[in-house]
Amino acid sequence: MEPQFEKLIKAGKNSVDGVIQWMKDAKIIDGVKVTEEKARDVFKDVSDPKNINIDTFKEGLTKLATQQQQNFEEFTKTLTTEAPRFLEALQAGASAFKNALSGK
Repeated sequence: MEPQFEKLIKAGKNSVDGVIQWMKDAKIIDGVKVTEEKARDVFKDVSDPKNINIDTFKEGLTKLATQQQQNFEEFTKTLTTEAPRFLEALQAGASAFKNALSGK
């Protein structure tokens, strides 16, 4: 999961909002058992919500897994699988925005 998180950092999406979106896309946040509110709650005390590091993310993910009686390893496996699609979507969005600005 570390390489995927590094790519998230490079894309500037290692904020609380960015990791929440990653967890939504990976279906860890399903809106029923694991809600966005519960996920945000585990990150409420981070020192910089716009710049989460890997250790803070792992702590939050561990808390979330424990609260939901889920397996941390399953969460990380799911996120690792979803990371390429999430990052591709980010790049596509950035490219579309760039094209829109340039008038293409």
